[in-house]
Amino acid sequence: MNLRDLHYFTAVAELGHFGQAAERCCVSQPTLSGQLRKLEEHLGHPLFERTTRSVTLTPFGQEALALARRVIRDCDAIQRKARELDDPYAGPLTLGAFPTIGPWLLPRITPYLSQAFPKTFFYLLEEKSPVLQSQLENEQLDAAILSLPQEHPALTSIPLFSEPFLAAVPEDHPWAERDTLNTVEISGERLLLLADGHCLRDQALELCSLQRIDSEAGFQATSLETLRQMVRLGAGITLVPKLAVPEIPEPGIRYIPLADDSARREIALCFRETHPRERFLQELGSEIRAHYREPLFAAGC
Repeated sequence: MNLRDLHYFTAVAELGHFGQAAERCCVSQPTLSGQLRKLEEHLGHPLFERTTRSVTLTPFGQEALALARRVIRDCDAIQRKARELDDPYAGPLTLGAFPTIGPWLLPRITPYLSQAFPKTFFYLLEEKSPVLQSQLENEQLDAAILSLPQEHPALTSIPLFSEPFLAAVPEDHPWAERDTLNTVEISGERLLLLADGHCLRDQALELCSLQRIDSEAGFQATSLETLRQMVRLGAGITLVPKLAVPEIPEPGIRYIPLADDSARREIALCFRETHPRERFLQELGSEIRAHYREPLFAAGC
């Protein structure tokens, strides 16, 4: 059994087709099929159930697939570590961000990152925080921009910046001309929230529960833009992170800063503590933090 055979095995398992797997592995179909037959003979158990119409994994094959993927991943990590010893700044890097920060932060920092790390190709991913945390732990992601605290012992967190919340209210709301608000004033207002799984929802609930705010609005959105539209329609108010506040005033909605020091979220760059490019990720965090603090950048957030 060798690493090449494991690549053949996982390709067939993922594609469900010997011909397509052979194309992916850049070999002929007879070669791939023959090697997998030899692998099954070596193991003493079939990996696939073959019919004229389909190829499916046997129960043993399903268990073997998880192990084969782990072996391939570990071998790739060894090779990647060797390359990174020569140049940790070269090659691809996958960077994730959660939905209520990604659309506003990533486009602003990407030009700076490309300039600071010209040999790095950044793959950007936007997902909910639980998904990003899982992908970090499973080594499907190099780093992610997440909210603190992070209670995963295997993750290292580099604090980036503290982002305040603002109250978004309809333009005809009695508070529309206010300069600031206290969270205690929001008691009794209809607070619009994101659906479960969004960290902004959890942050709003935590902040509001301290002030005993009724958060049962009867409506849960899947995006911040939907919440904004509901505010414009007069359905209630919501909390918006500062990065997501437009630079130019928009019709139908007003943003009011919150005076409470606790009305903010702490943003960090998180990655596995065993990541082979730790030095590079530390510098990446410093670069993001530095440009967030630049006057030009800060003015837009």
